[in-house]
Amino acid sequence: MQTEMPTLKELLAQREALQDQLNVARQRQAEIVLAEIVAKMGEYKISLAELMGHNNPVKATATATATTGVPKYRDAVSGATWSGRGRAPHWIADKNRNDFLVTA
Repeated sequence: MQTEMPTLKELLAQREALQDQLNVARQRQAEIVLAEIVAKMGEYKISLAELMGHNNPVKATATATATTGVPKYRDAVSGATWSGRGRAPHWIADKNRNDFLVTA
């Protein structure tokens, strides 16, 4: 006994029918879950604004302002200065820093 295989057209129709059933089931389930969420919100007195985070705005924090350092070293040739913070400039690198100290 030989069974006939469904045609492409029949298979596509079955897939479309299944997709419709999936969409209906998904919509029903979403409605159930949404009703549960709304019920819990009512039970715990949670507003939509609280749920969305609009009730607790993030306060802006003061950012540290960059301050320029007081020059601690000066290059006699170019007059360039360096505060001693960060990477050493080429004119003082690998040299005795005491030779470049700024005197008051």
